[in-house]
Amino acid sequence: MPRNKPRLQLALYARPKHPGSYHYALFISPKSTKQQQANSATKHHVKNTLQNISGELAQPWRYERLAISDVQLEQRLLVRIVVAKVTSPDALDRILETVPVYQVDDPDQAKAQSFSCSRWVRAALEELGRQGAVAALGEWEEIHKKAVEYVERKKEVGRWSAGWKGEVGVPMLDLLDGREVVV
Repeated sequence: MPRNKPRLQLALYARPKHPGSYHYALFISPKSTKQQQANSATKHHVKNTLQNISGELAQPWRYERLAISDVQLEQRLLVRIVVAKVTSPDALDRILETVPVYQVDDPDQAKAQSFSCSRWVRAALEELGRQGAVAALGEWEEIHKKAVEYVERKKEVGRWSAGWKGEVGVPMLDLLDGREVVV
C-alpha cells in the first residue's frame, strides 16, 4: 500500500445538554504528522435536529457529509482518533452513503429505538472493513473503549478548562502507531 494514504478518524464531540455522552462522527483527512498537521477533513455523520414537518414537530435522523476546511474551528469537537487507512476514497464515500439510517416509525422497531450516532458509526466502520475500503481497522469495542478513555484522560488534566496552559488544537490519538499527534 502506498504511503501517506488518507486516514479515517473517529471524532467525538461534546453534548452540552448530555454531559458524559458524546456525538460520534467519522472524518476522512490527509495523514497528519507532528511536523505537518492535516486540518482539512470530510465529516460523515448522522444527526437528528428538531424540524417542523407539515405542522408536526419531529426529530428525524439524517446522514450528512460536510467538507471542513479547518477541524480546529469545529465547535464542540473534543478529540480525533485515527482508526484506519483509507484504501479507496471513492468506495468509502459510496459505502457511507448507504449505511442505514433508522427512524422511529421504521418497521424494524428494535433498530429504530436503539438508533444513535454511535450505532451508525459502528455500522459504518464494520461495513467499510467488510468491503475493504479501509485497512488496519480494529474492532469497534476496542476503538470505542480507547476513544472514550482518551477523552476522559484529557478531561482529567483540564484540557478544556479556562486555565489550560498546554498545546492548543484538537487532541488526536493515532491508534495505527499508538501515539498522540496533538497533545
